[in-house]
Amino acid sequence: MAASLDRSEGPNAEPRSRAGVWVFRAVSVLLFAILTGQLWRLQIVDGRSYAGRSAANYLRTAAIAPQRGVIFDRNRTLLASNAPTFVVSITPADVPKGRLEEIVIRLANELRVPPTDLQRVVDRWKGRPDYSVFTPIPVRYDVDREAIYRISERSSEMPGVQVSVDSVRRYTDGAPTSSLLGYMGPIAPEDAKKRESQGYSPEDRVGAVGLEAAYEDDLRGTPGKRLYQVDVTGQEVTEIRREAAKPGNSLVLTLDLELQRDVQRILLEGLGNYPSGAAIVSDPRTGEILAMVSTPTFDNNVIGDVTRQDELQALLQDDKMLPMFPRAYGGTYAPGSVFKLVTGSAALQEGVATRDTIIDSKGVMYVASEEYPGVSQAFNDNAAWGKQNFLQGLANSSNIYFFWLGGGYQEGDVTIFKGLGVDRLAKYARAFGYGAPTGIDLPGEKRGIVPDEQWKMDNKNERWFKGDTYNMSIGQGDVLVTPLQVANATNAIANGGTLYEPRLGKYELNSDGQVVRTIQSQGRPVGVDPNNLALMREAMEFAFAGPHLKAFAIPGLRAAGKTGTAEYPGPLDAQGNLPTHGWFTGFAPANDPVVTVTVFVDRGGGSQASPIGARIMRRFFRLPDAPATPQPNPAPLPPAAPRQAP
Repeated sequence: MAASLDRSEGPNAEPRSRAGVWVFRAVSVLLFAILTGQLWRLQIVDGRSYAGRSAANYLRTAAIAPQRGVIFDRNRTLLASNAPTFVVSITPADVPKGRLEEIVIRLANELRVPPTDLQRVVDRWKGRPDYSVFTPIPVRYDVDREAIYRISERSSEMPGVQVSVDSVRRYTDGAPTSSLLGYMGPIAPEDAKKRESQGYSPEDRVGAVGLEAAYEDDLRGTPGKRLYQVDVTGQEVTEIRREAAKPGNSLVLTLDLELQRDVQRILLEGLGNYPSGAAIVSDPRTGEILAMVSTPTFDNNVIGDVTRQDELQALLQDDKMLPMFPRAYGGTYAPGSVFKLVTGSAALQEGVATRDTIIDSKGVMYVASEEYPGVSQAFNDNAAWGKQNFLQGLANSSNIYFFWLGGGYQEGDVTIFKGLGVDRLAKYARAFGYGAPTGIDLPGEKRGIVPDEQWKMDNKNERWFKGDTYNMSIGQGDVLVTPLQVANATNAIANGGTLYEPRLGKYELNSDGQVVRTIQSQGRPVGVDPNNLALMREAMEFAFAGPHLKAFAIPGLRAAGKTGTAEYPGPLDAQGNLPTHGWFTGFAPANDPVVTVTVFVDRGGGSQASPIGARIMRRFFRLPDAPATPQPNPAPLPPAAPRQAP
C-alpha cells in the first residue's frame, strides 16, 4: 500500500500546486484592479455627479415668490390686493417607491375631493418637458384651515406631502371692474419657455387678461431663492441660505372707482330689458379713462377659487350673454350716425361743406344703380327735414345730408353736389382712429373695419359701388367700430384735434410708496383744422336743441352730443326692419370740454342710449339725477320700392 501511495505523488504534483497559487494570485490582483478602477470612477470621474444626487436627497432649493404689486384707483382706493392662502403639494422624489397612488388617495380623503382630481394634476405635471421629481407639484390651492390641520396630523402617513403658504389675488369690487383688471391664471403652454427664461417657475400664476396681464412685468417683482434641508419624508428641517425677493411695483389707475360703480348702475338701469351694453367716461384733454363698463359682467374673484367652481363653469358656458366678453374695447359694431362726426369733419376740412351748405331732404332720394342698370335705388332719411344747413343736418342726424357730403349727388350725368368719395372718407376715418387699435393698455383690443375699394375686393371679391359710399357716410355697410374707438374719436373733436392713446395706468409706486414711473398717453393730430372742429362742437351742442336730444338737455350745463341707431344683419321684426344698436357720444361743457361720455346699447337705438349718456353727465358734474323717459326717434318714411330711372 505504501509503494502505491509513493507512486501517486510523482514528480508532477509540486508544479501543479504552484500553478494554482499563481492563478489565485492573478485573479486576486485582477479583482483588486477592478475594484480600484471602480473606486476611481466613483470618486474621481463621477464623484461630483453622485455627490450632487446625494445632496439632492436632503438639500433643496426653492424660489421665493415676490410680493405682487397691488392696484389702486386714482384716489388710492384699493382695487386688487394679495391674501395669504395654503397650498398643498406632492414632491415625487420624497414618496416611497410604489406608494404614489396610495398617497394621492390618502391626501384626497383629507382634502375631501375625488382622488382623480389630484391624480389628474400629477399626471399633467409629469408630462411637462421641465418636470423633475424634486419639484413640488401643487395639487390644491386655497385650502381651508381644517383640511390643513388634518393633513398636518397625518403627515407621517403621507411622505412627500408638503403644506406651504402662498398668496392669492383678491379684487375689492369684483364685477364693476373685472373686465378691466382681469385676473390671474397658470402660465399658458405656449408661453412656458419664455416665462422660464424670465425666472418663472412652472407653478407660478401670471396675469391672464386685463391690466393684470398688461402690467405683468411691473407688478410681478423679482423672485428670491432659498436653500433648505429636508428629512427622509421630504419635510423641511432647517433653512440654510436665503436670497430675498424684490416686491413688484404697485399700479395707480386713472379709473375712479366711485364713478365706475355709478356708471355701471346707470347703464344697467337704462338698459332695462336690453341684453348688453357699454359705457365709457374719459378726459378728452389727456386720454385718461375715468370709467369703462361692459355689461353683463362677472366677479373675477371666482377665478381660481376652488369653492366657486360651479359659478366659474356657469360663466364659461354662458354662450348667450357672454359675461366675460369686454364689449367696450373687444366688441365691434356698426356705428350708425355717430360716424357722421367723421363725415362732417372731413367735409369741412376738404371744402365739401361749410356752415352754410344747404341740402334739401325730402325723406328719400333715388340713385341710379351701378349694379342693376336702369333701376333706381332708394336711400331713405329718418324724416323729411326739408332744407338744412350744416348745424341742422347734424342736429337732425339727416341721412340725406350726409349721403351728399360723403357720396355727392347726381341727376343723370349732371353732378349736382360733389362729395368726399370713398378714398377721402376712409382717410379721415383712419385719421380719427378707426380701423386700428387705439393703443389702450389692455390686451384683446379689436381693430374694427374701415372699408374701401381694395378692402371690398380682398374680402368680398366685389367692386365698390356708389351705394357703398353712401352707406359708409352714415356709418352703415361694412364699417365696424368699438365703443372705445367712438369715445376716442369724440375726444379728438372735443380737445381740438389730438387723438390720444387712451390710458388706464396713471403711475407706478415702489414698495416704499415712491412714484417710480409716470404713464403718459401719446397723441397725434387728426389733421382737421381747429376752426372746423370748433364748428363740429357747435353743431353737437346744437343737437341738444334738436329732435333727438332735446328731451335730455341738462339745465345749467352746456352739453354736446350725437346719437346713432345702427342697423346690422339679423332677423327682421314684424314691420320688416333690421335689428339695431343704439349709440350716444358727447362731451361737456361744450365750450371747454373736460369729460367725454360714450354709450352703446346692444339691440337698442339712440333713444335708449341718450338718456343713459345724459344721466352719466349729470353724475359726473354732481347735478341732480333726473332720469328722462326715452323718446322715440322721428318715424322714418316707409321704404320706397325701386323705380325705373327717368
